[in-house]
Amino acid sequence: MLKKLKTICIFVVFILQWIFNFYILDELHKVSDYKPTYVYNKIGNQKPIENVNNNLNSVEKVSNRYDKVIKKDINKTNYLAVIKIDKIGLRTYLYDKNSYMNNVDKGVEILKTSDMPDRDRGNLILAAHSGSSSIAYFHRLNEVTFGDVVRIDYNNKTYEYKISKIYDIEKTGKLIIDRDYDKSTLTMITCKGDDKQLVVIGYMI
Repeated sequence: MLKKLKTICIFVVFILQWIFNFYILDELHKVSDYKPTYVYNKIGNQKPIENVNNNLNSVEKVSNRYDKVIKKDINKTNYLAVIKIDKIGLRTYLYDKNSYMNNVDKGVEILKTSDMPDRDRGNLILAAHSGSSSIAYFHRLNEVTFGDVVRIDYNNKTYEYKISKIYDIEKTGKLIIDRDYDKSTLTMITCKGDDKQLVVIGYMI
């Protein structure tokens, strides 16, 4: 009798877990927006991003405050750099990779494996929310076109990148960065709809 009861309990737990995975997680995925777990270079070598928590979550239309695209950060002190994209009216602060402010739920996040602009042939990888919430700093990133210039103010110097590649990828948790590894690069990532991510790449000029 005890063995039979144990079997029934295991079966019930299995059914409940299946329901959770199939329905609840599917619904959560529909409202989620997340950073890639892995970055691949153009020849397919795997480069894991450290401490990725898939925290580009719940990009809901909670306000239309983003119509004023130029944002004012809560914490203007101790910032590391400033990103400026005149085409879409974006000017906001970037914080050290280990700062609590370096989070997509607060602004534009520098991913952990990024290089800063002063590293020759490095890649500065930035992620931010799309959508129309108050933290959707890349709300208008889809309006950026080839030849547009992105400026990064860092260490009392302005670095300029000209947009050279724009492409979509499936939102699988993996990001393929197809770039020229002989050039200093800026990569910007945001979501495009429920199942795709927008990748915008610029080279230093």
